[in-house]
Amino acid sequence: MNEQAPLKGRITVIGIGEDGYDGLSSIARQILENARIIFGGLRHIAMLPGSNTATQNKWITPFEANLPLIEDCLEQNPVVLASGDPMYFGVGNTLIKYFGPEPIYAIPSPSSISLAASRLGWPLAECDVITLHGRAPETLRAHLRPHGKLIALSADGTTPALVAVMLCEAGFDQSRMSVCERLGGSEERITTQTAQTWQATATSMPDIKPIDPLNLIMIDLEAGPNAKPLPKGPGLPDDAFIHDGMITKSEIRAQTISSLAPFNGGVLWDIGAGCGSVSIEWMRMGGHAVAIERDAERCAMIKKNAIRLGVPTLVIEPKSIEEALAFADRLPKPDAIFIGGGITNDGLLEQCWEMLPLHGRLVANTVTLEGEEKLLRFYNNKGGTLSRLSISRLVPRGSFKGWSNLAPVTHYLGVKA
Repeated sequence: MNEQAPLKGRITVIGIGEDGYDGLSSIARQILENARIIFGGLRHIAMLPGSNTATQNKWITPFEANLPLIEDCLEQNPVVLASGDPMYFGVGNTLIKYFGPEPIYAIPSPSSISLAASRLGWPLAECDVITLHGRAPETLRAHLRPHGKLIALSADGTTPALVAVMLCEAGFDQSRMSVCERLGGSEERITTQTAQTWQATATSMPDIKPIDPLNLIMIDLEAGPNAKPLPKGPGLPDDAFIHDGMITKSEIRAQTISSLAPFNGGVLWDIGAGCGSVSIEWMRMGGHAVAIERDAERCAMIKKNAIRLGVPTLVIEPKSIEEALAFADRLPKPDAIFIGGGITNDGLLEQCWEMLPLHGRLVANTVTLEGEEKLLRFYNNKGGTLSRLSISRLVPRGSFKGWSNLAPVTHYLGVKA
C-alpha cells in the first residue's frame, strides 16, 4: 500500500450468515443494493439476489492478493461480504491491518461462535476461543485444562478428527466434542461424541457422512488419568521441556516471567534462549516471542518444545547474539528482553536497554561472578532491582532425603521510564 496516498472512500464489511441475504438487516441490504463493487467468497457472492447490479469480485488466492484490488476501488466505496461477525476472527481484522481502522465500517451478523454457544447453553465469557483456520493445529495444546470449555474454529472438514487425535494423545480422550456444522442455516447439524469415539469413528468408519468444511468444535474438556495438565504459567516443571541441562529452572523461571510481566500481544526477545523455556511460557500467557540461540541442537529443541507446548509460532533466530542484534531492525520491536546467556558480551545490556520502548522491561539472570559484575555496573548506572535467588530441592540421599542447593542466580530487573 502506498502510505503517501490518503485513503479515499469507505470499505463496508457486511457479515452474512447461513440464513443468507434475507437474514441481513435493512441497512445492510440497502448498502448492497446501492453498491457499485462487491468483494466476497464464492459462497457469499452466491447469496446475493439476481437483481444486484454491482460488479461482483470473488476472492482470489492467496487472500493477500485481494487487498491491492480493494485499494484500487476505494473511490467506489467497495463492499466486502464476510462470514458472521467480520471483527471476530474474520476478514475485518485483516482489512484493518492493511488499511487502518479509519475507512472500515463493519455491520456484523451473529458469529458462528455466538450461535454455537447459544445452541449448547455455554457461557461464552467463560470459554477459550481459538481458530485453527490457517493456524498450526498444535495451538490447541496450550489451552488444555481440566474442566475447561474450548471453542475451536476449524480449518476444514478434517479438523475434528485431528483435534480428537490430539486430545487422546494428551490424555483428554473423554472430553466431549460437539461438532457444529453450517449453524444458522437449513443444513445445520450438531454431533456430540467423546474425543475417543471421534477418533475411533474416523478410523473404523471412513464412509460416514463427511463433516462440512464450514464447522466449529465445542470441546468440554475432561482430563483423564493419563493427562498431565499444565498451567498457563509461570514456572512449568522442568520435565515439561526437552533440554540438555541449559534451562532456567522452574522456580527461577517463575520469578523471571513475573519480572518480565507478560501481556496479550506483547513481544519478548529471549537472548541465549537455551531450550526456549522462557519464550514458551511468555507465549502461553498470550504474547509473541523471538528466541535467539546460536546452537543448532538447542534450536531444534526449542522448535520441538514450542510445538509440544502449544506455541508453534515462536520465532527462532539461529544466530549468535551479535548477528541477531546486527539485524535487529527486521525483528518485531520488543516490549521486554530477557538475557539468559551471553550477559558478559561487552555492551549487550546497554544495547538492549536502548532498544526498549517506554515501560519496556529488561531482565537478566547470571550464575557467574563475571556476569554479576556486569549486572552490578549496569544497576549502578541505570537503577532497577538486583536480587540473588537461592533454591533448594529435596532429593534422595541413599535411604534418606536431603536438601540439594541449586547454583544461586543473580537476577536483574530494569523498567525503562
